[in-house]
Amino acid sequence: MGAKDYYKILEVREGAGQDEIKKAYRRLAKQYHPDKNAGDKQAEEKFKDISQAYQVLNDSQKRQQYDQMRKFGFGGQGSDFRNFDFAGFRRTGGRPGPEEFSFEGFDLFGGLGDIFAQFFDFGDRFCQQRSGPRRGENSHVTLSIPFELSVSGGKTTFAVEKEKTCPSCDGGGAKPGSRVQTCPECGGRGIVTIGQGGFGVSRPCPRCYGKGQIIDNPCDRCRGTGIARGRRTYTIKIPAGIEDGGQIQLRGEGQPGIAGGPAGDMIVTVRVHPHRFFKRRGSDITCKVPLTLSQAVLGSKLRVKTVDGKTVQIRIPPGTQDGKTFRLSGLGLSLNGGKGDQHVTVRVQIPANPTNKEKELIERYAQMKET
Repeated sequence: MGAKDYYKILEVREGAGQDEIKKAYRRLAKQYHPDKNAGDKQAEEKFKDISQAYQVLNDSQKRQQYDQMRKFGFGGQGSDFRNFDFAGFRRTGGRPGPEEFSFEGFDLFGGLGDIFAQFFDFGDRFCQQRSGPRRGENSHVTLSIPFELSVSGGKTTFAVEKEKTCPSCDGGGAKPGSRVQTCPECGGRGIVTIGQGGFGVSRPCPRCYGKGQIIDNPCDRCRGTGIARGRRTYTIKIPAGIEDGGQIQLRGEGQPGIAGGPAGDMIVTVRVHPHRFFKRRGSDITCKVPLTLSQAVLGSKLRVKTVDGKTVQIRIPPGTQDGKTFRLSGLGLSLNGGKGDQHVTVRVQIPANPTNKEKELIERYAQMKET
């Protein structure tokens, strides 16, 4: 069993800021996402590690606990329980006694039990196994949307391959009508305790794999796991003004629970396609429009498209310089109860082959500047 270095998994330094952590997560999640690596088990496991690392390092409280554990020598530099001696331990069934130790309710160095199970890899989630119903894990999905939808908001649909409770056995894992017996090894608890003297450690039962039951005839569809895979289509509401990298949580749509436990949540990370004309800066919108030399020198009126699909007219005063920006108040995005602006930057186009009229205009302008 080896410790996981979450900083190494996300390829960031230990003192990395939240923005750096988010950027690293987005890059790696995109690289190892199951949708882009279909059938690649290593990529799937890598994606799970990346998601787990991000959940800890992106949460200030969990990250503080994690860093505290590293100070005590657990993980990071290879200091873990690899040398822990289990050889002489005896296995005991039933609930741990008063002097025995269990990872259930684990409290290490001041309340670090909630992260301890994630920090170490005990084979098949050694520390995370519990008897009875358990909540399923969160699943992560990346959804690409057009720029216009991120601005106005609205509904969109997407389909994903996901695990769900097997409809044939209703998650029980046994073929309908077949007999299920209580595991004689753990007495149905799903956990046994190995111990030596006054010290003991609880772990999943090796006979029933933590389920507490023995299935003689497993379900044909899920092969006894209680979980089946299928494609499902979701319709979700995109909030107006959502930014690239924003997340939407679908409660109860993650991985199915264990032994009848509730399902986890689905975390949808939104990726916004760039627009060919508009760019976003918080609640403000920026754009660039071309301006002819004559329009810049003599002045003009210019019609400009706004982010909400309308067209407005702006006045270009004589002598407008290249790079001049005009502010259209209140024509940006509605965000947090406020309204942003649209900023229009003009780019004066210098003709490659000016006409005689354009040459005359330039000469007259030059003479005016000289006088």
